[in-house]
Amino acid sequence: MSHQEIIQFSLNEFENLKSEKKIPGIAFGLMHDGKLIYSSGLGESVIGSGSQPTSDTVFRIASMTKSFTAKAILLLRDRGLLQLDTSITTYLPWTATIGLPVDSAPITIRNLLTMGAGLPYDDPWGDRQESLPVSDFDEIVKKGLAFNRKVNTGFEYSNLGYALLGRIISMVAGEDFEQFMKREIIDPLEMKASTYITEAVQDEFRAMGYAKFASGLSPEAPTKNGAFTPMGGLHSSVNDLAKWVSTFQLNNKTEEQTPYRYSHSVVAKALNGHPERIIVSSYGFGLFIDDDTELGRFVYHSGGYPGFGSHMRWHPESGWAIIALGNLTYAPMSIASTNIMNYCAEIHMKTSKPKIDIGAYTQAAMISVNTLINDWDDSVADKWFAVNMDLDQPREERIAALRILTSGNSNWKPVEDSLTTPTISFAKWKMENDGGIIEVEMLMSPEKFPKIQRLIFLPAH
Repeated sequence: MSHQEIIQFSLNEFENLKSEKKIPGIAFGLMHDGKLIYSSGLGESVIGSGSQPTSDTVFRIASMTKSFTAKAILLLRDRGLLQLDTSITTYLPWTATIGLPVDSAPITIRNLLTMGAGLPYDDPWGDRQESLPVSDFDEIVKKGLAFNRKVNTGFEYSNLGYALLGRIISMVAGEDFEQFMKREIIDPLEMKASTYITEAVQDEFRAMGYAKFASGLSPEAPTKNGAFTPMGGLHSSVNDLAKWVSTFQLNNKTEEQTPYRYSHSVVAKALNGHPERIIVSSYGFGLFIDDDTELGRFVYHSGGYPGFGSHMRWHPESGWAIIALGNLTYAPMSIASTNIMNYCAEIHMKTSKPKIDIGAYTQAAMISVNTLINDWDDSVADKWFAVNMDLDQPREERIAALRILTSGNSNWKPVEDSLTTPTISFAKWKMENDGGIIEVEMLMSPEKFPKIQRLIFLPAH
């Protein structure tokens, strides 16, 4: 895969986006396998300054902040200071009067993390609440909130929910949210340009945010940190965010990017020879996860705020990622970012073999099954068959059916690249002999030392 080809495609996408959406300035970075390999900027950080954004230019990243807040919650969980499935009233006693729907379960931290608390969608209201004093926010919550549904009965995106998570972090840690985040999350990653404090951003690196009105573009006054900072108040740069994204890229199995709560499904348009695809969207902990039937999994989060728009997205299978920041209210950075990541995924599919993740016992069982196909040995079957196998199909019947399928021939060999494994305990592959092909499907048992619980031989089509 040519990096230069992807870089040029990315430049074209962002140039088109800037032109079509009239975004004053854009900074973006391309990553591969956890490293920032290219960054660039378009337009101006401040209109009329002639200063082009760079990878060091600081933008408000808006709701991309939520992934940082989620990480802090898990950090406190890992230290034994809170539990995800405990009611939030344990940590915020004044939420006892929050006004839950009749017969609803209590709100837990996990519900807030995964957008399942039943609170109403609150863009753009929440985007104007950042500077709300914490004491005022606590009073609002104490007086009761509106709910669209019972707790844990569906997905609904809530900024207020992440503001509550920020309060839990502060109460459990015994200090201001911003102070805890700087010491425990920001500083260890050496994200030196990143801050929750607006005044801490140096003017020479600051991107001015703009709003589009009928009269033209108007600067948005910077807001100060407050109760809603945990949901969208972080300022950062492409260089710093590359360090953040790398923590997920280098550990694809992190808890945050595991699908937890179903959001929605769409039928996406065809792509360069690929048919229409189904995309299933879920929310993890501060991150969205899209499972595309053709292109695989994407992990991402957008950000939209008065004066700013942002997006980060990665494709774990190919190792590609993108970070994009713009200084226009709700700048749709996801449009170009999604196109670029789809492009990377398509190229990867054409040029790379799929990665096979298979359990050690599954792999060993496959070798034994291949032996049985060529020369049945009851001692091998005795070793690998789970207790249900001979009960589900008498062994003599299984052997007879296999001999009919193989015509009694031996020297069957695995077909190269035929193995598929949706989980490490399941395998499906093909065997060939003089032009004949059979298909094998095997499922392992859930025991500590897994055995074969299902084994099917079929003629391949």
